[in-house]
Amino acid sequence: MSKRFSRITREAVEYCYWLVFDADGGVRLSRGQPSLAPGERGMSITTTLPRSLFATPQLRATINITDQGTPAMEIDVNAAGTALAAVLGCEVVMSVKDAAQ
Repeated sequence: MSKRFSRITREAVEYCYWLVFDADGGVRLSRGQPSLAPGERGMSITTTLPRSLFATPQLRATINITDQGTPAMEIDVNAAGTALAAVLGCEVVMSVKDAAQ
């Protein structure tokens, strides 16, 4: 265990790690911040365990994350077009289409 990713005190051990979940149901663990593929999501976790816990070597945990829904994306198309036109030096005509189309 790298001391860089954990801290030990007289009372507890603090572990810092990442869980990476993929859209196909896979999961992996990384001690440092991982690189993520497009279909992966990372979760930074810090776990603090009392040192007395190691006298009874049985751990069990359940992690539940509720779906907060997809955040609404608000894009000012006119401002984006104006900024792009200024950079490119030409007229820009933009439209936004629903991703489901």
